[in-house]
Amino acid sequence: MSDTGDRLRSDLAALRERHARRGGATEIAYWTIRDALRTGILRPGDRLIEVELAAALDMSRTPVREALRRLEAERLVENVPRRGLVVPAITLDDLVDIYEIRGALEGLAARRAAQRMSAAEIEAMRQTVERMERALADDDLEAVSELSRQFHRLLRGGSPDGRLPTLLSLLMDSYGLLGLHEFNAPGRLSAAVAEHRAIYEAVAARDEEQAERLAREHSHNALQAQIFAHHLANDF
Repeated sequence: MSDTGDRLRSDLAALRERHARRGGATEIAYWTIRDALRTGILRPGDRLIEVELAAALDMSRTPVREALRRLEAERLVENVPRRGLVVPAITLDDLVDIYEIRGALEGLAARRAAQRMSAAEIEAMRQTVERMERALADDDLEAVSELSRQFHRLLRGGSPDGRLPTLLSLLMDSYGLLGLHEFNAPGRLSAAVAEHRAIYEAVAARDEEQAERLAREHSHNALQAQIFAHHLANDF
């Protein structure tokens, strides 16, 4: 295996271990490759060569082929003429589309959270927001980013056993392919933390309309920050 292949095997090993209990080989391959896309191990423009991925995952080609078909159906990978399957580059139009859909779905998720969340789930949201605020005070961008993702997972948890969490998870993975970060926009980091607190307080107050409105506004503001980051990246 080439140096690139060795690196890929090493990078995917930890992800595969994380998903080892997902079930059969196809499920393990699917979740491992999806996680590699989300975390930037596989980046826009990378070719997804079935035999190389199978070797890196230490499994046969069949489950990898099935996993790639599923990821293609979800538009997390695309089939390009004369290149085969590649990690897609996200355009500005894609970015707007993703965030507009995210806003509608997260608004619904916040409304449902205000309706249905248990006291324990709301307490978990409170603790997450407080940890986020402490991370902001410490200027710990990585911690704020991880806690933001945790907050949104908790918010989606207000719609258990439905399609909404799955749809939102796919969207989050889609814009994870951007390789950009909304927090690069001036002032966005502190504003985002304040928006998370406001959403939490609306959910805790069982104010469905306010929770939905704030979640939609949060998504809109994140879109504007991502557009800024997109333009900034293309200026260099």
